[in-house]
Amino acid sequence: MIYFWRFLSIFGLLNLINILVFGGAVGMEFVWFTITTVSFILSFRKPYVFFFSKKIIKVLFTMCITIFLFVEGCIFYHGSQLISSNEYDYLIVLGAGLRGETLSYDLKYRLDTAYEYLTVYPNTKAILTGGQGPGETITEAEAMHRYLVKKGIEPERLILEELATDTVENLTYSFELIDTLVKEPEIMVVTSKFHILRSKMIADELGYKVDGLGSKNSLFLTPNYYLREFFAVIAEFIF
Repeated sequence: MIYFWRFLSIFGLLNLINILVFGGAVGMEFVWFTITTVSFILSFRKPYVFFFSKKIIKVLFTMCITIFLFVEGCIFYHGSQLISSNEYDYLIVLGAGLRGETLSYDLKYRLDTAYEYLTVYPNTKAILTGGQGPGETITEAEAMHRYLVKKGIEPERLILEELATDTVENLTYSFELIDTLVKEPEIMVVTSKFHILRSKMIADELGYKVDGLGSKNSLFLTPNYYLREFFAVIAEFIF
């Protein structure tokens, strides 16, 4: 168990460095710093024995690990599900940040996934959803539109939603647009694999049944994304 904590302290430090260099989510710096610090302390025998000789600590630790593994399993499961071969009426492509006008890697991956689907199913249209945030010189929706048009998708198949600032608004505003266009549509959300479960949960709360099409995400930031999503799913479930 000592070696586990030693590994976790190194793993936490590497992820802390990753998000400081590449970004990844506001607030996760504190989470990784805490993981690294606590793991480093517990990697020494005296602190480890002091804490884990107490039964209540063992019970709480076991409960936390069980909950964590269960939630992460659900996140992985929903992100890895294969979609049916049915043609959907609409894709909702969720934004994922820009640097000026430049797509983030994760947003590009989402758009490449949407592009592949749109080329196979020419009758499907896409809602591109994302407003303009800090450090962005255009809206995410406009950047997505430019990228897909440049790759050959017809502009009339792309609908821009340029107000949303988070996932709830992404889906809320997109559903409102779709409701003005068609009744009882078949909808699929395109987002990163780690984000599929929470997107489905939010859609369900809004009264819509959606499927999810997951794209890959930045390799270096994968642990950060899945850890962040654990907390986000728990918060969504509770609140």
